[in-house]
Amino acid sequence: MKRFTMLACAAAASAVPQSATAATNIMTNWTIITAVGVIGTLRAGSPWGPGSTPVSLSAPVNGIFEPAAQQWNNNSFWWDEDPSVNQSPVTWTIQLDQAYTVDRFLIQADDNDSYLLEYWDGAVWQSAFAVPIVGGFGLQTRDSGTVGLITTDRYRFTATGGDNYYSVSEIQAFQAVPEPGVWAMLIIGFGLVGHVLRRRRPTVRLQFV
Repeated sequence: MKRFTMLACAAAASAVPQSATAATNIMTNWTIITAVGVIGTLRAGSPWGPGSTPVSLSAPVNGIFEPAAQQWNNNSFWWDEDPSVNQSPVTWTIQLDQAYTVDRFLIQADDNDSYLLEYWDGAVWQSAFAVPIVGGFGLQTRDSGTVGLITTDRYRFTATGGDNYYSVSEIQAFQAVPEPGVWAMLIIGFGLVGHVLRRRRPTVRLQFV
């Protein structure tokens, strides 16, 4: 019986995949958003003034993807890293209400730039998703695909290359949860464990003197 109990537990545990299906976007569960650097300001003579909208700190986590190819500094968190505007890189940081485990990211940002999304591991910043340059125009979405499980309550977003005109309009991180079939296997597995434990009643021994 003891061996069966251990096997049942092992079967239930092994039913959870290393990379589960991403389902719930957790980035809307934020408490604090901060930015370091000059944001929402264009260099002198920039042609991007017409069509721009005021910069929004919370735009990347409002749960809304803008139309593809929309102007980069429209309904987004945007900045200009030209030396005349910013001497140091701009950083955008979000603090969540608790730690979540995620395994996939979707990021909509200016098409012809590269970015880096990092997570805080409790001691240092670690890379979560290196956002590549893509084709097209304006705001374009990149999918990280399934990555290793990441558990954190804090993310940081920065630009890593491009034309110094940067923006991000949506950052979504999907919570790793088991698929329905996996839940069924877990329920069956733990049900077997409970059944075995109920059958293992203590033995009472009487000794007459």
